[in-house]
Amino acid sequence: MPADEVFEAISHPLRIKVLKLLAAKPRSFSELKRELGVESSGKLDFHLKKMEGLVALDEEGKYTLTKEGYAALQAVETIKKHGWQRRAYFLNLAAFILVNAYTAVKHPSLWLAVILPVTGAWIAFYSYWSIVKRKIFKAL
Repeated sequence: MPADEVFEAISHPLRIKVLKLLAAKPRSFSELKRELGVESSGKLDFHLKKMEGLVALDEEGKYTLTKEGYAALQAVETIKKHGWQRRAYFLNLAAFILVNAYTAVKHPSLWLAVILPVTGAWIAFYSYWSIVKRKIFKAL
């Protein structure tokens, strides 16, 4: 399945919920409908058809994830994880700048003796951990 079709297939929150439910165990159409809280069979059928290649029917007539379905779910989780880590890195960087700027203006001796060394060590460690170990910018 080409990447653009996979991303189209997982572009709706309901479809991601379907992937998560099916990753836990195979489910029938009615089980999916009930667990997702979908009232219209047509709506669920529409979304399942969009996920062709990611879900399949097993020999018992239950929907299950295909190999590509598991990979798509893993992609969703990876994107979710790295998006949060990248935002956290930028928030830490902004806090570092604000704390240092404020303290440098209001309490220059305290800033130079305590705040700058402590926050500098923290941002150096956090940058190393985020960029080198977590590889938060590798996905860009």
